Amino acid sequence: MNVRVATCVALPEVDVDEAPLAEAFARAGIAAPLVAWDDPRADWDARVPTLLRSTWNYALAVDDFLAWIDRAAASPLWNPREIVRGNVHKRYLLELAARGVPVTPTVLVERGDAHLPELDAPRIVIKPEVGAGSLGARTFQADDRAAAQAHLAALTAHGAALVQPYVTSVDGYGERSLVWLDGELSHAIRKTPRFAGQDERIDGPFPIAAAEREVAEAALAPVADRILYGRVDLARDEHDEPMVMELELVEPSLFLARKPGAADRLVARIARELAKL
Repeated sequence: MNVRVATCVALPEVDVDEAPLAEAFARAGIAAPLVAWDDPRADWDARVPTLLRSTWNYALAVDDFLAWIDRAAASPLWNPREIVRGNVHKRYLLELAARGVPVTPTVLVERGDAHLPELDAPRIVIKPEVGAGSLGARTFQADDRAAAQAHLAALTAHGAALVQPYVTSVDGYGERSLVWLDGELSHAIRKTPRFAGQDERIDGPFPIAAAEREVAEAALAPVADRILYGRVDLARDEHDEPMVMELELVEPSLFLARKPGAADRLVARIARELAKL
């Protein structure tokens, strides 16, 4: 059995899942070489399934990435092509809200529109609609409209952007990332917020609170039976209720080393998928 693990030529940061995943593949007897999506020498037309993992520079060349997704999807692609395409653009938050899933209040500013919306918040976040990690995400005080306006204009010159209130609970309770593996929530970790140039700090695993589980499962409901992995990043609102900050279905860190058996569980699901081919 063989599967390609998609990465990128130059990783912007260390992939904490790389070692535990490689070890789990080895235990299962599955060859799983790392292959960079943006390596022109790679043969993506070969009939080999692809597991999306650390393709973390895709936001810098999203059109090329989506063209590559179409190419790689000629063989099985995990997660599936249509789900990946729908998740690349963070306007999915508006779709979640329309389904009744609680999300961080979000205003979408389309490409070419540099108008900064008025938010009733002392601090705001502006980020590109397509982004990975902290790329292009910045926070501003509400009275620093000139700097916020300039950043928004710079982003919307190239694509759409999101404007959101800064969620203060992430400074204390933290952002909770709930990891989904093979049909159910596996574990939760706590992340500190980060913006352009900042490092990410994580703790955990933590028990998954019932209210957080409910929100995460609601967010994932339409795709739960089609994805191998996913991550739901949650924060608490002013009433201490969980809401979705991001729904990560393309290339999220899964923090596999934080949960014993998590990497083997993912690889076992991949082995079952390979057996169907």
